[in-house]
Amino acid sequence: RVLTAISTSVLSLSNSRVQSFSTANGASAAKTLTKMTTTKQPSNWISLNSDKSKAQLIRTSEIDWVGTSQAGGVYRKMIEREGTEKVARATTIVRFDPDQAFPRHTHAGGEEFLVLDGVWRDDYGAFPKYSYVRNYIGSGHTPSIGKEGCVILVKLRQMSLQSKDEPEHKAWGPHAFEGRRAADGVAEEKLFSSTLEQTAVQTWPANSSFDVTIPKHGAEIFVVDGSFSSELGEHDCWSWARIPNEGDEDDKFHVTTGSDPVYVWIKMGHLASDEIGMESDG
Repeated sequence: RVLTAISTSVLSLSNSRVQSFSTANGASAAKTLTKMTTTKQPSNWISLNSDKSKAQLIRTSEIDWVGTSQAGGVYRKMIEREGTEKVARATTIVRFDPDQAFPRHTHAGGEEFLVLDGVWRDDYGAFPKYSYVRNYIGSGHTPSIGKEGCVILVKLRQMSLQSKDEPEHKAWGPHAFEGRRAADGVAEEKLFSSTLEQTAVQTWPANSSFDVTIPKHGAEIFVVDGSFSSELGEHDCWSWARIPNEGDEDDKFHVTTGSDPVYVWIKMGHLASDEIGMESDG
């Protein structure tokens, strides 16, 4: 039922933008994709929107919340997933009911998340809406949810062992959304950056039309507040888009905003990253 709901929300970009990974610079990603398609998977394997060479728009407003089988009071909307119910390379919106505590766990493939509502609490501190948190491969924490409840966008098993200098934990507070405003009215605050990926938050002005730069190896755009339209369709609040670019030059992604400013989280240059993925199941 969930898969059917998600599939109706997926819109493909024009064929000119949907490209395969280059073998020169995307060899590791191509290898991962080959492994996914040639390895016989168990019967409980989930493969959802996991082809990183394809442009997609997922409107999570069209997906029902579904309770998880591993914990009560936890609900999710799956965006992309490659793996099983228990362990997967995944991008998901997760909602936690108020006043809950969870056992300590570790992140074999790393974890990054953006707080969309409420407050996230764990060993590292309290993180309100708009906080961005990265917990590197091998890190661990003991989450607890207070009276506010919490909703997060979380990405699992999408970090790389090549990022050896990344700390166990790093967080950016809500002030990141107060980014510096450029001449065209777009404000950006850069968050994490490495040779494998860059993340940033941006504020886009209302009633505007402009091009967003998509670097080599593509980008993901998640709408935190507001909405905009593109050639993919209407990106409403909490929608997610993948825009690949395996050319050698930057590409352009044209967007048009409506009557309200738009707040987006962007991940760039990462679609060919040598990430953990499902190489191991720890």
